[in-house]
Amino acid sequence: MRKAKIIRTRQVVSPLLTLLAAVALSGVTTVHASDNTDKTRAVNESVQSSATSQQGQAAATDRKAGTLSDDDLEKLIDRSDATPTQDILKMKDGVPSDQQEAWLTVAKRVADQDLSTSHREQVILYNETKIVVPAPKAAAPSAESDASNQASNASAQNPSSAASSAAASSSSSSAAASSSSQSKPEAAPAKNEAASAAATPAPVTDNRYVSVTDKNAVLYADLNGTKKQEGAAVYQRTFKSQAKYQKDGVTYLALYDANQTLQGYMNQASIKVAAGAGGVWTNASGYASLTKPGQDVYGNLDTKQVIKKSDDVLDNTYFISGAYHHLDGQVYYSLYDSHNNWLGYMAGSGFETVNSAEGAWAAASGYAKVVDKNYAIYNSFKFDATGSTDHYYQQYFKKVGQYHHVNGAVYYSVFDLFGHWLGYVNSAAVQNVTIANPEGTWQADDRYVTVTDNRATLYSDFNWTKKQAATDVMLQTFKSTGKYHNLNGLTYLSLYDKDGNWRGYINQQSITAGVSDGGAWLPANAYTTFTAANVNAYADFNQQKVATSGAGLVNQTVNISGQYHAFGGVVYYSIYDVRGKWLGYVDASQVKTTSSAAGLWLPHDGYLTTTQSGQMIYTNLDSFAGGRTTTANYQRTFRIMGEYKHYNGATYYSLYDGNGNWMGYLNSALGSESKEAQGVWMNYNANVLITASNAALYSSFFNMTRDTSSLYGGVYQVSGKYSHVNGTTYYSLYDGNRWLGYLASWATTPYMDYYDWTKPSQSKPYPDVNMYPNLSIEVDIAKQRVYIKNGSTNLYTMYASTGIDNSTPRGHFAIQTERGYSFYNANEGMGARYWTSFLDHGVYLFHSVPTDANGNYIVSQAKMLGKQPASHGCVRLTIPDAQWINAHIKVGTPVYIY
Repeated sequence: MRKAKIIRTRQVVSPLLTLLAAVALSGVTTVHASDNTDKTRAVNESVQSSATSQQGQAAATDRKAGTLSDDDLEKLIDRSDATPTQDILKMKDGVPSDQQEAWLTVAKRVADQDLSTSHREQVILYNETKIVVPAPKAAAPSAESDASNQASNASAQNPSSAASSAAASSSSSSAAASSSSQSKPEAAPAKNEAASAAATPAPVTDNRYVSVTDKNAVLYADLNGTKKQEGAAVYQRTFKSQAKYQKDGVTYLALYDANQTLQGYMNQASIKVAAGAGGVWTNASGYASLTKPGQDVYGNLDTKQVIKKSDDVLDNTYFISGAYHHLDGQVYYSLYDSHNNWLGYMAGSGFETVNSAEGAWAAASGYAKVVDKNYAIYNSFKFDATGSTDHYYQQYFKKVGQYHHVNGAVYYSVFDLFGHWLGYVNSAAVQNVTIANPEGTWQADDRYVTVTDNRATLYSDFNWTKKQAATDVMLQTFKSTGKYHNLNGLTYLSLYDKDGNWRGYINQQSITAGVSDGGAWLPANAYTTFTAANVNAYADFNQQKVATSGAGLVNQTVNISGQYHAFGGVVYYSIYDVRGKWLGYVDASQVKTTSSAAGLWLPHDGYLTTTQSGQMIYTNLDSFAGGRTTTANYQRTFRIMGEYKHYNGATYYSLYDGNGNWMGYLNSALGSESKEAQGVWMNYNANVLITASNAALYSSFFNMTRDTSSLYGGVYQVSGKYSHVNGTTYYSLYDGNRWLGYLASWATTPYMDYYDWTKPSQSKPYPDVNMYPNLSIEVDIAKQRVYIKNGSTNLYTMYASTGIDNSTPRGHFAIQTERGYSFYNANEGMGARYWTSFLDHGVYLFHSVPTDANGNYIVSQAKMLGKQPASHGCVRLTIPDAQWINAHIKVGTPVYIY
């Protein structure tokens, strides 16, 4: 590793000392071209050469905070003392002492430019020194005569050259006349004008380096306005001006390239005079990374003096502080280090230009050990620290690149040994080490392993090149054929799939090893119901040995207590029955799972008539919560719409009533199933009185044969009944031995000497009080009946016994809060059950037929129900009727007794 070097510049001769030395050698303070042309050139070239060597250093001042740029220095030139024959340039106040030489360089450049346009003597007053740049003298008349004579002689010898000489003479006169006229905006030399075509301006010798500073400059192929190049094609290029021409009030320069080839003509207003072949200083910034060996570093752009090779400072990064577009066509940059030491000039092709101070990325590899705790680790070269070497002290980093920062430090881009990029760390914090086998030595392994960490990664190498995310192979089983104990302290397995394809390296902590090709046992908790007899459970993972046949599993729900993702690609469930017996492994693709112990819903269509009272109808087959029982739904028929073969071994039907309302789940053993909507036939023997004259008699459900008009008031025999899903009970009706048909029970009433006080007064269900907002109770003393009404509509009729001797009060009352299961009145020698108060808070009640002191019902009193008054003022009811009112009639329900 190269250490960053501190770059120091060589000593550069002051341009002022060079200039003064040249003046001293001439022996005069003011130098005139007529006195000594060679001396004038010597002074100019001396200043240019010295200034060129200082341009890079002067330009760097633009970079410093508070340092004046060339434009700022030009503004500090005072021209107020000018005379008719001289331009006088003085230094204004405000030039820092360490920039006075830079001011002199700028003043010289300005003087050169003014000289080319004003043709007046330029005087620079610098401290106590007077520097004169003389104006060129006009040609003497004798020289003009000589030129005329030469033209005449040439004409005599060659007619064509005579014409050219005449044109040149005419052009010289025209140029003299135009120079006194007011200057105009640049325009192309006039075309197709007879005067212009006939006269070519006379050249004035020029010997200056100029740089194009006008972005819209035009380079003409001739002085007749033929464009050759313009704009970006010539902008910032440097040429040698060897002659200048005056035409139409505009000065045109004849521009030559480094090969002394004429490139064309350009308006002088589009250029700036340069101090030498390097051209004028132009603003440029950025950073240069010296990554190319063998490149020249120049100290002077005119002489192309090489002061060092890039090999001496290879990989270092420098500030770019200005550029020069050289006559040779290359761009040279002035380079400085972070201590403002000037390196020199380098061609732009000799280094790599970057936009940030860290320089260009350079290759770096291998490992480094942290030996210093006191360095930050940066996330970027904004130096935002995200960590510290203190955390990694004595640990190893993997280097993947380096940057030679302009500040002189080298920064490594480092990863930890787990493949995580940490950031940039100063090379001074680490010590480079050589590790022959960082991944470890291969060791044989022969295991089946299952990927169980979805955060893991499969790597293609130990440079931590990601091959595949573990999420793509999660829960897959592979063959581990080898393992490596890595430098990072972890063990990595080399994995192959069932087809023999190598899948990559994985951290051993991301897998679970299995004991066979089934892979690792993985927890599971689900259920499945076998619905086909051809799905077997196996004793192995190759499906060679059957543990439980499909015939023994069909229509059975089992528990899935674990799973295996086998090496062959098949997922197997390990299944158990309700007694905990292991049944085998089943291919997961052959079954569907559910989280409920009820198993899977299975289709089933039919009708179930409940045959047992007091059983729960469930709303949930996991918690076995329920809201209904078969007591209130005894001998009712429901629609079966699906079933569950529960894990506990029972079958549960999903039941709906005739209106499509879901009722819940009922164990299939608690009812009898039928394919017909009327349900199953139930034994029932009774005599009934026909109480409706227009009820239908059916020969089948629902094929009406006749109505009951001819049977009305007669007593007939019932030999059985059906509880239809529509909610109606139908009697199988006989007249002696003659079958009459099926008749709805509501069209009859039991025929007996007394009413059955142990049953509801009617065979139809009690009304749902929540469905009737205008519910009320009416008591008809004359008929010994109680009516449950909604408004004027009678919903249900009950048998009753009111008070003897009109002891039951008549009028409008309401159900009160007092109610209870039973009471006993010793004074009266009887009590009752299911009492509900409607007057005087516990005095006047609805209750069952009476009981004795032992709680037994008094049959003799009960037989009076519905036939005559028998109470001491309360309203007696059948046991179920009293229980229903006690359980369902709400406080405040109106009671009307008449």
